[in-house]
Amino acid sequence: MTTFSIVTVIYNDNAHIKETMDSVIDQSHKHIEYILIDGGSDDGSKESIHKIIAWCATITHEEQTPNRLYLEATHKLYPTLTFKFLSEKDKGIYDAMNKGIALASKEWINFMNCGDRFYDLNVLQKVADLIPKEADVVYGDTEIFYPQQNVKLIKQSPIDLKKSLEHFGSNLIHQSIFFKTKIHKKHFYKTAEYKLASDYELIYRLYSQAYRFAQLHCIVSVFGTGGSSDIHGFLRTNESLQIAKLYGNNSLKNYLFFIIALSKKIIKTKTPKFAKFLLICEKSYGKNS
Repeated sequence: MTTFSIVTVIYNDNAHIKETMDSVIDQSHKHIEYILIDGGSDDGSKESIHKIIAWCATITHEEQTPNRLYLEATHKLYPTLTFKFLSEKDKGIYDAMNKGIALASKEWINFMNCGDRFYDLNVLQKVADLIPKEADVVYGDTEIFYPQQNVKLIKQSPIDLKKSLEHFGSNLIHQSIFFKTKIHKKHFYKTAEYKLASDYELIYRLYSQAYRFAQLHCIVSVFGTGGSSDIHGFLRTNESLQIAKLYGNNSLKNYLFFIIALSKKIIKTKTPKFAKFLLICEKSYGKNS
């Protein structure tokens, strides 16, 4: 039986945490270890998580100090669905994600951070059925919602991973990727070097070390734009350029794509009406960039 560690990282996003948690807890595939990492929220997020877990699960272990809360729990109806919840200050999103990796114990790990969700309630069953035996990392498609432009589109995962990496991983959406947990425990996110593109660096690192990637032909997640990597998009794009150069992609074509990526971010933030036209033009499900 394929098992998953699903990690949700949150900081002060009480408005969206229930939707994200429901999309994990209500999956038809119940062999899940659900790990929630809170960065010490003070908007009620921590209390909401605790309340949801206490309602549907039996808390089997809990320890609390003024600056830290940690608990473990087992779902009341589905004993193969378990919880780990850690709330304490962290050094940013990738530090929080690394804490999730350290706590993970199941076969595959995925990051479904607060505000995002699985595409439907059968996603994990579909992924379990589709994973090739030889794969180390698998990835699927993503529905992306652009609230400023009121546009939804399906971003198809890349057939040619090398080409996607050369384009700053433009078709690789982190919420739609599953890593073998034993590999992720050998490769944590680099928190000192990169604040917004460490996920891109990790993929490039694993690819350069010849880990085996496989495309899944299904929609995995729904991703809403407007997170830290969008808000600080120019910094992320610059970090991505430095990462591409680090892994040997120092061609003129790389710098040209850097200029194109920056131009798109300017359009999306400064001229949302024109951005909506561009996004609609991209909307074809079968398109690969």
